Formats: sequence, C-alpha cells, structure tokens
Amino acid sequence: MDAWDPFLDPADDGLPCVKEIVKVEVTDVPVDLPVDPWNDNTFVALAQEAAREAEERYEAALKALEAQQAADLEEKEAKEARRQKLEREARELAKLSPQERREKLLERQAYAEMALEAIAQSPAIAMQRKSKHHRDLEEPEELAFGRAAAEIAAAEMGVKINFKSKDEATRPVALLFPDQNSKSLKMLKGLQELPEARRFRETARELLGFDPLDGPGVLGFYELLRGPEGWLEHTQFCQPVMYVAQVAAVEKLRDKRPGALQRCKAVAGLSLGDYAALTFAGVWDFQTGLRATQLRGELMEAAIATIPQAAVAVAGLTEERISQLCEECRESSICEIAQRLFPQGYVCSGSLEAIERLMDRARRSQGCKQVQLLKLAGACHTRLMASAREELFEFLQSFKSHMRPPRIDVYLSCGTKVPAGSSIDSLPELLADQLRSPANWVDSIAQMLQDGCGEFYECGPLNQLKCIMKRIDAKAHKATVSLDVYSEESQMKPSGSLPPRWAEGSAGCLS
Repeated sequence: MDAWDPFLDPADDGLPCVKEIVKVEVTDVPVDLPVDPWNDNTFVALAQEAAREAEERYEAALKALEAQQAADLEEKEAKEARRQKLEREARELAKLSPQERREKLLERQAYAEMALEAIAQSPAIAMQRKSKHHRDLEEPEELAFGRAAAEIAAAEMGVKINFKSKDEATRPVALLFPDQNSKSLKMLKGLQELPEARRFRETARELLGFDPLDGPGVLGFYELLRGPEGWLEHTQFCQPVMYVAQVAAVEKLRDKRPGALQRCKAVAGLSLGDYAALTFAGVWDFQTGLRATQLRGELMEAAIATIPQAAVAVAGLTEERISQLCEECRESSICEIAQRLFPQGYVCSGSLEAIERLMDRARRSQGCKQVQLLKLAGACHTRLMASAREELFEFLQSFKSHMRPPRIDVYLSCGTKVPAGSSIDSLPELLADQLRSPANWVDSIAQMLQDGCGEFYECGPLNQLKCIMKRIDAKAHKATVSLDVYSEESQMKPSGSLPPRWAEGSAGCLS
C-alpha cells in the first residue's frame, strides 16, 4: 500500500471518508503527567490552594501577634504594679527619721534594686545620647523605665540621683565653701534634722553667746528698721554663723551622698570659706575654726568702723581696665581689686568715696555688664585691713602647734595650694595676709580642674559659687551641686532657694 500523503484530498484517490468518530476509553493515565496550565479547572484549583495557604499563614501570624500583645500587656501590668509598690514603700520611708530610714532600707531595700539597675545601665544611655548617629533615637524602654522608677522612688525619699557614666562616677570630688556675701537668713533651718548639725549649733550658741539660727536679737533701732536680716549685715556676727552653716552643710552631704565624701580629694574656700575648708581637711577642729572666724569678724568690724568702706562687683571689663579705673579713682584713698572671681568678673573694695567714683566710671566703660554694690561693705582683701591682719596672725600663731597637716588638698583664696600631708608652718601667715591680699578664686578653680577634680559640691547657702563656675568652665558648672540648707522638705537642689548675686534672672545678673 502506498504511503499516505496528508496533503491529498481523500476524495481524489478513492479512499473512503471517515464519517464516524471512534471513542476510546483510557483507563490507565500516568500519575506523573504534567499539569496542563491552560486548563481552566487546573488554574482555579491552584488559585484556591494558594488562597488557603495564605489564609492559614495569616491566621497563624494573627495568633502569634495576639499572644505577643497579651504577653506585653501582662509584663506592662507587672511593671506598673511594681512601680506603684515602690512608690508606696518610698512614701512610707519618707515619713521616717533619717536613722529609721537607713535601718528600714537595710532591711527591705525599697528602691535600691531598681535604682542600682538603672545606674548600672546609665553609661549606655549616656553613650547613646552623646553619639552623633543616635541623637534622634529614643531611649530604650527598659532603661527609661528603670531610670524613671529610680528617680520617682528616690524623689519620694528626698534624694536626687545623678545618672553618670563610669568615668564620671569615679572622678575626684571637691568641696567648695563660699564667702560671707552668700549669707541668708535662716540658712541653718534645713539642717536641723541632722544630729551633728544640731551639735554644731549648740556648740556655737555656747561660744558665741547667741543662737546662730536666730541671731543676737535686736541690737538697736537701726537694726530694727533694717528688718530681721539686719544683724547679718554685721561682719562680727555673719562670719561665725556662715562658718557654722558651711560645716553643717557637709553633714547634709554626708547623710544624702556619703559616696561623694569618700571620693573627696580636695577643698577650696573663697575668703571666709578657707576656714571651713581647713576644718573639713582636718587641720583644726570645729571649735578652733569657730573662734578664728569670730575673731576675724570682730577685727574686720573694727577696721570698717575706722573709715567708711565699700565693695562693688564689676563684670564685663578686663583686669587691665579694672586696674586702670582703680588707679584713677584712688587719689588719696584706697581702691583695689579684692577678688578675682572669673574671667572679667571682679570685686573691688576700698574707701567709700573711691568706690563710688569707681561705680560711676565702670558703668560708663564700654563692655561693662554689671556694677553692683555689695551689702557687706567692708574692704576685705585690701590694705585697709592691715590692722586686723596683725592681730589675726598672732591668734593663729598661738595655736599653730595644735594644727595638723591636711588630709586632702586645700586650695586657699590667696591662690596657694596646700597639698595633703604637707607642712602647715606658713598657714597662719597665709591666712592673715589673706585679709589684705586679693582672693584669686578663678586661679584656684583652674588649678583644681588641672589636678583632675571633676565633681563639685557647694557647701553653704545660695548658689553663688555654682553660678561663678559657669563663667569659669561650662563642663564643671554642670558637675557642680549646691546643697540646700533652707528647708527640710527639699533635701538637695542644684541651686539655692534665694536669688544669688551672680544667678541668672537676678537683678544684677550677667547677660
């Protein structure tokens, strides 16, 4: 038979036409045949299977999310319950006396656990905030909660927690003692809950003959007109009372932040503050320092009575310009730089007429930012105190044999550093010469910073040294704390309760 040609018409070659379609039933279909993607039924089946799988994954994810949310909610409720418990316990502890509070804390540790956890993790917070690449990141929730819980609980107990890096927490501490221009009425009121501070007050009452908190009473009609603070304008009363307040302020620091005193490596005093600094350094005891400040105040009061004197704070002018103005205003009287507080910040003292001329010329000088007459009008740190210098030297020299080498570094107002353990043979002369020589506070602070001191506590009323520190070193200013000596409710504040001479917002503030 010839081969079949598919291109030929069957009608042409006589082949019969196929008119019936034979149906063949296939029973055995291979299971591994590929799925026909063009088959509509197959496409629908695949789509339905994919939809079921997607729905199952969605339901599984939804269940996992609900479980996570439930776990987070449970953890949040547990944290909130713990925080409320800490607050309740802290409030209860805050009502106790300091001694009872310490005993209670040793037993129960109401907030110490979370505070220590937050403090331990605070370096990570500090690093994150200081990093340029993480400034916009929020604080981790765990660290933020730990910090907040510690701060809330500590605040209820009258304690301020500073979260520092490891380096900041180990820096040497220095105590700063202000001069008598930081005086304030009732500056011992907030210290009476401390047993040691009360003992200082009782000792001072016996030695001075009046209560350092209430004063000697009305001294005359003039003091009555000046109001309840009039007696503090007398140097003979102000200086010993300021000394008591400064030494007692250390006891508040000892009660609230004992770790700071353990790291204390240096002390510095501004003028009168030298005597409290030497007391804390162990050179002499409290009673000796009190007698010295009492005599110092009486001698200065007598020197002030010989000739009208005044002192003025001037800021914004260079030392060269200030010296030139003092020379111009001096004439036959005395007008000198008494205190170098910070760059372009000085206190000038002298006779009243010379200081009045200086105030007028300083105000008219270009660049002057502040001219303010100080209330305590004595010309301390000038030649007008020459007579007081001799008697004070004799007194200090009389008990030099009882003085001991300082246990920590002492930075005196005259700019001299007395290292720990060094000889104190020249100390009476240095303190006596201080009455007629300028106080170089800015040099003392610069030397302390150079020696590595990185944390400062101002022990005394107001916060003048903290404000002055801002003009010397901004970083040191942030690391300076002024102890609150006014109220029992607020144990420690970063600033005093009354507007100081150099504080922001006060009438004589520097711009």
